[in-house]
Amino acid sequence: MAKVVTCGWACLDQRYYVEQFPPAHSRTPVRSYRESIGGPAAVGALAIARLGAEAHLVSRRGDDAVGERLEALLKGEQVKTHFQMGSATPISAVLVAPDGERHIFPYRPELPEGLVLNVERLLEGAEALLLDGRWPDGGLRLGQFARKRKLPTVLDLDRDRPGDWELVRVSTHVVASEEFAQSVGGIEALFARLAKARVWAAVTLGAEGVVYPGGHVPAHKVHVQDTTGAGDVFHGAFALALAQGKGEVKGLEFAAAVAALHCSNGAPPRSDEVRAFLA
Repeated sequence: MAKVVTCGWACLDQRYYVEQFPPAHSRTPVRSYRESIGGPAAVGALAIARLGAEAHLVSRRGDDAVGERLEALLKGEQVKTHFQMGSATPISAVLVAPDGERHIFPYRPELPEGLVLNVERLLEGAEALLLDGRWPDGGLRLGQFARKRKLPTVLDLDRDRPGDWELVRVSTHVVASEEFAQSVGGIEALFARLAKARVWAAVTLGAEGVVYPGGHVPAHKVHVQDTTGAGDVFHGAFALALAQGKGEVKGLEFAAAVAALHCSNGAPPRSDEVRAFLA
């Protein structure tokens, strides 16, 4: 069983499936509601665990009831958690429109910046590392150690901040969002910049799939129920594929299938669902 470590943001999502968006009146009915695991690193770990691998999440939460609820949800999904404690746990209100598109309203309290957990112990036996940029110090410390061990390290790059570019230096693979690529001059400009950093790169295009230098992997056509966390699930599946030795292109193809199933179900799929989908 492959072991993958993720590091970054974790929060509790409160998902409201609204009957209309944008609202036309002061009150808009909600057709369903659920609490779920949120945050790029946490959802990536959830996807990895559901795909049958050993998932470890390194993150931060508050010493509060919300944090206890979040940790219980993660442990219920067999995600092994390594939390540093702060005063309050991040939480997001997520409005999901009838077409499956989501609108996120995050509450981001201050959390401890420095990583005090034992890096060597966290990465013991790991075959890949996934970073999301929301905890620069934690990601950098783990990434530096992973680089010494020559572990595949995937960075979910979606912000143009100095801390995120520091994480590029310790990554072997970067999978960026289209919105981010456009903000730094376009996809080709981003590819050129990452090539200079000797980092393998790809850019996700939502319903249009994902591109990498010299190639394109189309998205699967599915009936979309909920796109919340689709990119996070994609990154988790890609990191797992690298841990399993599938290689970059096969990894993108696998991740595209996993993300499509997530969008159609509103939750990360399990490995048997993916096998049936690709059969």
